[in-house]
Amino acid sequence: MPSSAAGAADRNAKIRAMRRASLIFLTAVLLLPLAAHADDVDIPELGVRVTALPSAASQPQVTQGTQQPAVYDAVLHLGVASLTISREDDPVPPGSDVADPRYRAQLDRRYRGGVESKTLGAPTAVGGHSAWTVVDAHEQGSSDLTHYTCLTYVIVDQHLYRLAVMADGSPGRPPEFDALVKALSGVTFQLVRRVNPS
Repeated sequence: MPSSAAGAADRNAKIRAMRRASLIFLTAVLLLPLAAHADDVDIPELGVRVTALPSAASQPQVTQGTQQPAVYDAVLHLGVASLTISREDDPVPPGSDVADPRYRAQLDRRYRGGVESKTLGAPTAVGGHSAWTVVDAHEQGSSDLTHYTCLTYVIVDQHLYRLAVMADGSPGRPPEFDALVKALSGVTFQLVRRVNPS
């Protein structure tokens, strides 16, 4: 029969081991959401990298438009929200500036989407480049849904980029919309890389 002192020491050792295991488990539970919170996504066809994208976001679906000027689009989804990044292949005319309301009026006509950037919005920056951003919310007809949009225009290396986050929500703005808008702060630009079709 073991002595009571030896039994107490054994129990104390087991309690310390259980506390250590509990602490490790608790630390893992608390830090796991931080580790899985953000992903970096490269979109080489557009020359874009999105850092701090929520890990639940879909992989970008890249398409080439058929209209002129030629446009490449990448669409990502996060729950009820979507992020569309568009890049025009043709260079913008010399002197184009997203801060110019006349230029934005041309863009409003080209990209009909219900958000007017000519008179609304404010100067911002994306990836170290001057940009223009408009945030809009309007009710959808007779339904209780509100359509939320965050639209940003930016010119990088003489090419126009259009970044649009959209979502419908009721009664309030969806958290997925906010998460994708926040991800815009992590957009950087790099060289365009495309695979030539064989």
